[in-house]
Amino acid sequence: MGFFNWAAPLIRRFGDRFTAENSAEIAEWLSPAVEPGGRVLDVGGGAGQLAVLLAHALSASVTVLDPTPEMIDHVPDISGVSTVTGTAEAMPFADDSFDAIVVSDAFHHFRDQEGAVREFVRVTRPGGLVLILELDPRGLLMGLIVFGEKLLGEPGAFLTPDEMCGFMASQGIDGLCEKLQKADYRFLGTVDKPKDAA
Repeated sequence: MGFFNWAAPLIRRFGDRFTAENSAEIAEWLSPAVEPGGRVLDVGGGAGQLAVLLAHALSASVTVLDPTPEMIDHVPDISGVSTVTGTAEAMPFADDSFDAIVVSDAFHHFRDQEGAVREFVRVTRPGGLVLILELDPRGLLMGLIVFGEKLLGEPGAFLTPDEMCGFMASQGIDGLCEKLQKADYRFLGTVDKPKDAA
């Protein structure tokens, strides 16, 4: 995570990928599971750009979980947004704590993707949603991005949409992958577990 330690101020200043319009669309995707006052976990949420927008759009509480303290330090201190330093593979939350999980441009950074998804299932309530926004690794430009991430010491473990859907289904989160714009796609799935599961 060395890159994110020193890049945190730049990401906070210039990394606003999402607009109010984007966040309204994402909020609409999550709204079947997140009522006003609900709880959302932004895994690998960095400096909190998306979390701030979603807290407003959903009238919900959004927790940013990120392993890099320097990123967490740049999350704005506003009502409805909280921060926790930690990893996707070992979340410091009780079972069934959240109505939905969002992972934006971070899933390919997880060194143990299977362990992370087990944690998604554990901390999301039955019937809750998991939304993953990712980049499709196919194509020359994405090949260069994958190579660049590996040079920076990142896993660069990108999955194609078909691979993502199959992987998530194998972990108990059934859903669909949909192409968005350019190389982006989304996975949106429902956590299916018995209501009395531990």
